[in-house]
Amino acid sequence: MAFLGLGVVAWAWSPSPSLEEAEAVVEGVYSRLPRVAIAWEASPLEFSVERGQECMPPQGSRPVAARVAGQLEVVEILAERARNDFRRVRGAEVLSQAKGFLPDGHLRVYLRVAGLPRLELREAYTLGALVEGKPVRAYRTTYLDDWTKAGDGTYTGTLVFYLDLAGKRVDPQGELRVIFMTEQSVDCVYAFGVPLASFR
Repeated sequence: MAFLGLGVVAWAWSPSPSLEEAEAVVEGVYSRLPRVAIAWEASPLEFSVERGQECMPPQGSRPVAARVAGQLEVVEILAERARNDFRRVRGAEVLSQAKGFLPDGHLRVYLRVAGLPRLELREAYTLGALVEGKPVRAYRTTYLDDWTKAGDGTYTGTLVFYLDLAGKRVDPQGELRVIFMTEQSVDCVYAFGVPLASFR
């Protein structure tokens, strides 16, 4: 997966973006304002063991990069499509469409993994977030079309998870603890922190 470069403007994550925020993203796409940082990314991804200290380093496949974004990422994608088609769009138009695709309070987590023995094992990955000490499991999982086979026969590619944090006590200025399990049968849970204040 080719992660997009982030812009120079950054605020805290906005679970329910305003029209003003959407307009700022659209204006950035058309280069009339600086780009808004609409995602957090880490490559290489540093993660720790949440449970099962004997599981580090992980057996089997290993996440190597992550990207976390909310509704404004969808606004940016829609605006970029319009720009590439030589069309002008306004924030209200694309924000309405974005809310239909990724509702308020939802996040999308891209997890790039390497060393997966078989493509079918992508479904064995489980990801969620710790909210007030309790796990909130992703309600949907998809895959990008970037999966490739390495010389050792293993696969590398990106999984995409959807998290519903609407109504949950999540501090947009704080750190979200993302947890995951790989395809291995051992009882290990890994985690990494996402600074929600680093993107809108």
